[in-house]
Amino acid sequence: MDPETPVRSLTPDLMVEDLEATVEWYRRVFDADVVATLPADGDEPPWWAQVMIDGAPLMFQRRDSLEGKLPNMEGVSIGGSVAFYLDVDDAAGFHDDLVSNGVEVTRELHETEFGWRQFAAADPNGYTLWFGEKLSEEDAREIGQRYRTYHDDLTDDGSGRPAQRQFDEPSKRWG
Repeated sequence: MDPETPVRSLTPDLMVEDLEATVEWYRRVFDADVVATLPADGDEPPWWAQVMIDGAPLMFQRRDSLEGKLPNMEGVSIGGSVAFYLDVDDAAGFHDDLVSNGVEVTRELHETEFGWRQFAAADPNGYTLWFGEKLSEEDAREIGQRYRTYHDDLTDDGSGRPAQRQFDEPSKRWG
């Protein structure tokens, strides 16, 4: 890529069937702010909208509009092939809030071997929203030890004793 023409941002533009219902769902569930719609005059129903969720932009576009502008999008299924990862401060709290709002949880709250607390949910269009909270180094180390598998056939010195594996600090693996 030419350094003179950097990418300034990357904003998903999600195909949806019902734009108004989608925007309302994101407003209710995430307290999203609607920052723009097209057409802007309000004489006809909007076919595109942009919302902001805690400073992160997200665009939605009605199927008929997107297919008309991008012929390669004609007939594609909505939702199933994209997962959005949302880094949050309190995954358990977020999980509880979404459940209380009637949101479909597709993977329950769990802790990963790489030191995150995560869960997944679906939006009304079938897009997967994957939520994660980075745990403290101490918690991550403890979780990693629980997930670690030791194999008797792995040895350090040929003695038959199991090899001692060192736990990678999550920050070294995942930043």
